[in-house]
Amino acid sequence: MIAVIFDMDGVLVDNAHFHERAFSEYFSQFGTKLTPEMFGRGNEELMAELFPNESKERRIELATGKEAYYRQIYEPHIKPVAGLVELLEELKKNGILIAAGSSAPVENIDFVLDKLQIRNYFDVVVIAAMVQKAKPAPDIYLKSAELLNVKPENCLVFEDALAGIAAARSAGMKVAGVATSLPKERLTETDMIINDFTKITIDKIKQIID
Repeated sequence: MIAVIFDMDGVLVDNAHFHERAFSEYFSQFGTKLTPEMFGRGNEELMAELFPNESKERRIELATGKEAYYRQIYEPHIKPVAGLVELLEELKKNGILIAAGSSAPVENIDFVLDKLQIRNYFDVVVIAAMVQKAKPAPDIYLKSAELLNVKPENCLVFEDALAGIAAARSAGMKVAGVATSLPKERLTETDMIINDFTKITIDKIKQIID
């Protein structure tokens, strides 16, 4: 049995620009900007790093406000990465298990899965609250494999962020880099690199995992 695991931000949706915009505008008073190294990391860790002098409650408040603002500005533009829905259909038809594993807040995960109407394709959805450590730790991907009852070496992860690629690698999984948030030359620690899902086939997925 094999499985395909999808990160969310930058994989199910090409939304890095909207996160960057929300980050820049919402935190403009602090002069804080989102960098590529921040992509894919959990908010708790990120807020502690960016605002070490703020209380935990204040950091949660700041993160929650930023994410709500992101959803507000992205909602009119939300759409799946090209070829995603067609690939999900093919995976289902071929009996391949599917998971989503993301360090994003659950509100953002629900927002994407429900707005795109793709929740029914996923056998499991793993969020940061279900594990001890967010990416780049492997916990989210290992939990995905555990819930799917599939060995890590039989999983292929689609990732766009360096933290997520490191997490998948640490989990002992194959990784396909999706060049949405970062240029291809930054995604070297992967088994393949794609622009979107339009040219991904079931045979190709099986070939990479095998």
